[in-house]
Amino acid sequence: MPLFALPSDFGILKKFLTHLSSLMVLNLTIKPAYLLVVEAKIQDALGPEAWGNFFPLLSLSFLLNILLDAGLANHTTRAIAQNPEGLNGHFQSGWQAKGMLFPIYLLALLATGYLLGYRGISLQWLGWVGINQALLSAVLYVRAGLQGAGEHRADAWVSIADRALLLVGLGALLFACDAFQLEWLLGGTTAALTCSLLLGSLRIQKLRKALPVPLTASPKVWAHFKSSWPYALLFLLMMTYHRVDAIMLERMAPNGAVQAGWYAMGYRLFEAANMIGFLFATLLLPYFTRMLSAGEDIRPLAAGISRFLLVGGGSVAWVAAFFAPTFLGLFYASFLNEAAPILPWLMASFAVFAQGYVYSTLLTARGDLKLLNRLAALGAVANVAGNAWWLSQADGSNAALGCAVVSAGTQVLVVGLQTASAMRFHPGRIWWKVGQTALLHSLACAAICGAFLRWANTSGWSVVLCLLCCIAAGAVPGIAQTQTLRQLLSDKMNIFADS
Repeated sequence: MPLFALPSDFGILKKFLTHLSSLMVLNLTIKPAYLLVVEAKIQDALGPEAWGNFFPLLSLSFLLNILLDAGLANHTTRAIAQNPEGLNGHFQSGWQAKGMLFPIYLLALLATGYLLGYRGISLQWLGWVGINQALLSAVLYVRAGLQGAGEHRADAWVSIADRALLLVGLGALLFACDAFQLEWLLGGTTAALTCSLLLGSLRIQKLRKALPVPLTASPKVWAHFKSSWPYALLFLLMMTYHRVDAIMLERMAPNGAVQAGWYAMGYRLFEAANMIGFLFATLLLPYFTRMLSAGEDIRPLAAGISRFLLVGGGSVAWVAAFFAPTFLGLFYASFLNEAAPILPWLMASFAVFAQGYVYSTLLTARGDLKLLNRLAALGAVANVAGNAWWLSQADGSNAALGCAVVSAGTQVLVVGLQTASAMRFHPGRIWWKVGQTALLHSLACAAICGAFLRWANTSGWSVVLCLLCCIAAGAVPGIAQTQTLRQLLSDKMNIFADS
């Protein structure tokens, strides 16, 4: 029996399935290709020291992103989904709120950079990165309006427009030029995000013209902030224990810029893999919300997706542990041995963090934002304290490795508590199957990687084949529950189509 009754309008169901599938395919094709092909080659061309000077600036701009959005995007999506006429009211007043936030963000970003010791060209880069972050935040706000209005195809194209343009434009520059300048990346990002913003805005304008002006007054600017601040606080705390590592590493460690560049090599693979977990969270939130309000049992779905993500995350982590230099060699050409010890810890972080997408999403659907914020605050404090302790005694070669270990430990702490909380609220024997998957799949991956290490060569193709074998091991009965994934992908639109 399906999780939810099928809506009567099967045309809407089919249309939504097509659009959301397009969103997944486009995101999982274009964005990883840009990150792992173009941006990785840019880092190779610039070298670890130059990229190590730039990467912390990017992390700092993400860390202060709360001042650009303040949770407005999530709040706007929900508001417009409940009342589409909000595109002519709520959405427009939200733009006023964002207009107030931009100068505050840019001033805070530059002031923070100055206090951290950035001067000259680094401060100029930081200001440029801040402008690009503002453009990205504007694109995300436009996408929030499109998502709330059910414009999933338009949202899919807007979501990948900037990366597609960068993939082509910067890829051509890399191919045509012997040297690469960081300013090309910054300027190309500005141009691509501007095009993406214009594309989304044109669609929003067309939608607004077809809708009546709401009779009720639009919410005041401060009302937006009052409604969205819990989401903004959660974002800030999560960004703290995700992004502060690179800043502290570059500022505090001996040879910090170079080590930050080594760290960034592994972190880019973390980001690319993390896109899959994020897409699952996007699908799971409405599922969990509807099931909880209907009194449905969420445990089979949560446990099934948790087991599936354990297979994917565990496979990447085990292969990275056995074949780190070769794994990195698929995407980079230099400094592989220096970055290799860092990669397994970052991929272990991904494997754990992927579980957090299941259990933190469940807690969000329950409305337990206060609990999530407390756990995120604990993670932020633990990460900063752990990095500060390690960097106070690290040398010029092992500082980045220690930061990666601290990051993995922070993920285990926070996600472990999120998982325990979710299981405490929804107890049952089914959770033992998650542990069974973790144990059996780990044993299978260790055996597969050991066999490849002994009997196969260590070429890139061998590593890819080893990864595929580890993922395929998840299909062994008793390890993962692929039926749950098929059910999610086939039924996922029922929630929206009958909303």
